[in-house]
Amino acid sequence: MFLAVLLTLHSWTRWAVVASLAVVLARSVRGWATGRPWTASDGGVARAWIGAMDLQLALGFTLYFVSSPIAEIARRDLREAWGAGDALRFFGVVHPAAMLVAVVIAHATWTWARRAELDRARFRRLALGGLATALLVALAIPWPSLSYGRPLVRP
Repeated sequence: MFLAVLLTLHSWTRWAVVASLAVVLARSVRGWATGRPWTASDGGVARAWIGAMDLQLALGFTLYFVSSPIAEIARRDLREAWGAGDALRFFGVVHPAAMLVAVVIAHATWTWARRAELDRARFRRLALGGLATALLVALAIPWPSLSYGRPLVRP
């Protein structure tokens, strides 16, 4: 029961990450392109994105280290998990590693953007780091069309 609830929460929170990242990318690209001033709401949207990423990471870590039987098998021997099949490789190694790197990039991006002295540079940094994060997240999602894919929305 706990595993099912956790998987559902992790699945739904994915959409908070995707939506907040899309808003951050749209606002930062527009700000970069137009040279508009940075506003408090730009910072608020970026903080919401980082918060969604952190929540998703916490749920993912709970799955990986507490309740996922696939992760438990992979944690016993990562080298064996890598060669044991697509699903075990993806959920035991690739997905958690890629998403952890995505969260690190997101945090580094937000720190890098906040330190920019000019608004246009702040928007540029947020756009570039957000794009890097988005690409990594997109590559690490278990899309339904993949052999180990999961539904886009869990009931």
